[in-house]
Amino acid sequence: MIFRKIFHIRVLLLLSLGTNSIAQQKVRVSLVKYGQSDGLSSYNIQQIIKDKNGFLWVASQDCLTRFDGKSFLSYTQQSLPKHRISGPDVRKIIEDTIHKALWILPNRDQLHVINTTNGDVIKNISIPNYANDDWNITMTNCGNNLWIGSFRGLKILNTKKWQFIPPPKKIQNHFINSEINCIGRDNFNNVWVCYTRYGIVIYNGTSLKKIKEIKLKDLGDRLGRNTIRVNDFTLVNNNEILFATDQGLRTVYFDRFYSLTVDNNPVKNLKVLNSCPIDAIKAIRHDDIIISGNGHLYQFNSALSNYVVYDESIGDAESKWINYVQSIYFDGDKIWLGCQQGIGMMKIISSPFAKYYYDEKTGNKLEHMRSICVLPNKDILCGLSSGLTLVNHGDNSFTTLDRAHLYHHIFFLGNNMAFLSTNQGMHVLKKKTIKSIESIYPELKSYKAHVVNSHVFVGDSVVIMGTECDDGILIWNYKRHYVKKIDTSSSPALASNTVNNIYHDKIGNLWVLSDKVITVINADFTISKSLDFASERKYPKLDLFFDMCEFNRSYWIASYGNGLIQIDDKWKVRKLIRQKDGLSNEGVYNIFNIRDSSLLITSNNGLSSYNIKAQKFKNYYIENGLQSNSFEEVTATAYHDKIYAGGINGFTVIDPSKLLVNKIPPILYLANVEVKLDNGQNLVNTSLDIKTLTIPNNWLQISISFTGINFEDPKRVTYKYRIKEIETNWINNGHRDLINIIGLPPNTYTIELKAANEDGYWSYPKTLIVKIEPKWFETWFFKLAMVVLGVIILNAFYHYRIKQIKIQQQIRRDIANDLHDDLGSTLNSIKIFTHLAIEKKQNISYLKEIEKLITSTTGGLRDMLWVLEDSRDDMNELLDRVKKFATPIAHANQIKLECYIEPELGNPNISKTEKRNLLLIAKEAINNSFKYAECQTIKVIVKPGTNKKILFSISDDGLGFDISNKSNGYGLNSMKNRAEQINYVLHYNSSPGSGTLITVEKK
Repeated sequence: MIFRKIFHIRVLLLLSLGTNSIAQQKVRVSLVKYGQSDGLSSYNIQQIIKDKNGFLWVASQDCLTRFDGKSFLSYTQQSLPKHRISGPDVRKIIEDTIHKALWILPNRDQLHVINTTNGDVIKNISIPNYANDDWNITMTNCGNNLWIGSFRGLKILNTKKWQFIPPPKKIQNHFINSEINCIGRDNFNNVWVCYTRYGIVIYNGTSLKKIKEIKLKDLGDRLGRNTIRVNDFTLVNNNEILFATDQGLRTVYFDRFYSLTVDNNPVKNLKVLNSCPIDAIKAIRHDDIIISGNGHLYQFNSALSNYVVYDESIGDAESKWINYVQSIYFDGDKIWLGCQQGIGMMKIISSPFAKYYYDEKTGNKLEHMRSICVLPNKDILCGLSSGLTLVNHGDNSFTTLDRAHLYHHIFFLGNNMAFLSTNQGMHVLKKKTIKSIESIYPELKSYKAHVVNSHVFVGDSVVIMGTECDDGILIWNYKRHYVKKIDTSSSPALASNTVNNIYHDKIGNLWVLSDKVITVINADFTISKSLDFASERKYPKLDLFFDMCEFNRSYWIASYGNGLIQIDDKWKVRKLIRQKDGLSNEGVYNIFNIRDSSLLITSNNGLSSYNIKAQKFKNYYIENGLQSNSFEEVTATAYHDKIYAGGINGFTVIDPSKLLVNKIPPILYLANVEVKLDNGQNLVNTSLDIKTLTIPNNWLQISISFTGINFEDPKRVTYKYRIKEIETNWINNGHRDLINIIGLPPNTYTIELKAANEDGYWSYPKTLIVKIEPKWFETWFFKLAMVVLGVIILNAFYHYRIKQIKIQQQIRRDIANDLHDDLGSTLNSIKIFTHLAIEKKQNISYLKEIEKLITSTTGGLRDMLWVLEDSRDDMNELLDRVKKFATPIAHANQIKLECYIEPELGNPNISKTEKRNLLLIAKEAINNSFKYAECQTIKVIVKPGTNKKILFSISDDGLGFDISNKSNGYGLNSMKNRAEQINYVLHYNSSPGSGTLITVEKK
């Protein structure tokens, strides 16, 4: 409501200027433009709508386009299947909000249905043609029917049956060859079909029966061509429709019973619109109508009695898009214009910026502004780097007054005169004529060569001027014709003769801003003080002071290259505000106090508005309506609550009251979710309604792109995101509308995103639940199986260790028994022989027996220690032990001993029990060969057995024995028992004179 009141006040003020000429009623506007250089695929825009999701859909002569403020998505004949349409020339778009769809009408062949949730073409319907030149033109929906107008008549599609139904017979018989350029629907759900060669016929939207008709003669065929083409229509209210035709505007009044009244001259104050071609119309509120026609864009009240003309500010290489508007769309706070060159956007609340650069009538341009002055009649004097131009505020025309000089400074003196300072000195402009300064003010003759760059008025007769070229300041009483110069040698004295600007504060002090220092002179010009900030340790290099203002006992100083300096009334620096704090650029030029609430700062890159209380910046650039991003030093002035700021490419009139805060956050959507898989495939989801996503276990990367729709300032939308299961704090993504995710373990994750507009208003978070499936070895079943397997392995290992311990304990018991039996009996024998040796004098034989027993016992002990040694549990070590035992005895008895392992067997490991028992079996068998066989050779061979396992054999070539007559003695039984203990089988074979063979084979 506030916006609307502001807008109406603006219009009423403009209308109060009068209605006699177009020039008196122009409103200067700056369009936000989107053309092919911005990514728009086509020009000649035929329709614009905004769907319920906030996307713009644009019908043009070459394609259909979806636009989110930053990027364009085109639908053409060459697009991918999901974005492919049949014809390049798209004529009409209708949204079906119930089915979340758009109806798209190209000029030929097919009607298309697009899902607004994911943007895909979901249905194509063939359209019947009445002739080869039967081109589709327009469309409207009413109930379950789509009414399509073409060059050859009317076609109706029933959207329930997806079938075309015959149009009313009377139409088919009489108007089949009549072009239909416009079809509309009123608030009673009846359809108005506009036939170019017949007139307007009103049909019941349900029964398709004719209700009423308006023939051509009733529409005022002024050209007598027997045709009137209706280009557009708009409902003014429930009982009034305004038609835009190729012969002007027509108004039709009707009631519920369709009693019709036609007004062929609805516009009273601009009658040309009743007869000239009208391209587009749109009622934007209950009592405002936008009309495109006669080469202009107008805004009328609903009675068509008052109007304004919109005038577009353009550059010299541009054309006025606003003069070629073919369609109009109103979305509540913006007017979207379909132009021949592209899309134009105009805010319903007038822009705070009006730029001036180029006069299309004269071709004059404001190339590089160096000074500016607003005259009492609101005309503007523009001092350029090469001339002087007067801008007429009424018709925005430029008049060149000089093309030869650089104008450093201009100000109004009164009496219809303006002071001019050029690179040639001082001059006066009087009645558009430039005169020498001394011809009007002879007191300035001695100073006429001085170049002035700034001024302040003191009282009603004194102006203080700052000069270039190190000439200090001049105090000039232009009524008393008196001039005084103040510099470093005068009293009061300046701290520097260099002057960048001067400022007169509220208590009367004069501030002279120089490069390195600021001089402050008191109100009665008796005392001067200098301020150079040299004692400021925190800010040691503050210089290049270009402008200043004051607010609430603080002074704000523009320091070029440093930013804004805030000092208190004691001249102590309180703050230095720089680009990192939000300032558009640290190359600041001019600074203005706006209603003691904010500061407006011009710079070398944009304009900044600083809310002092909130300590928050909002920046504006060329895309927001400025003439350029580059302003100029001392080229800004305040006049009647507006700021006039110039620089490169002209100047901008700034209305600070319209620098409003945008409190509407962006509309945030997930535009595209793409999952890259390790097999080279990509999974893509473009649904705006996506809530959850399941990710297969062979994923490599998740890419999530999103869009924050904010047509106010789309380039400055910022984003944040977080994955709640990983991080509770939000991660700033800046202006980047994409995040990539890699390396997440299997789990369910909540990804939240939000977007902020240029004023920091954040949207509600958008949530995506992502379920990452585990690989087979990451599943709970696999993990459980691993746990069970681990328990089984641990249990098996436990039982194995218990078995090993039992085996070791058995070995120890066996060794203990051997020690008890062998060592005990041996020690007892030693004891007996020792006693006999002591008793008998002939004791040599007893001592020798003792020696033999001790030697035998020592060998047995070594064998036991060898069995217990862990590092020697293989067959090679066993065979080496056998050799050590048998070799000395064999050598003493001149017996050949052969011991080896066949290569096929290798060197298998054996257990301690095997090692012990096999050694004892070998020793027993070898001892028997030594004692009884009288052999020449003993062979100990280890080789593979019949089952490829260990076969241990001991053989000799001695006497042998008859195994049938030989009963099993203790030795053979002992060897058999030892073999069975280690799961071996003992065999022996012998015959008299053939030696003996004993084998021990592992089962």
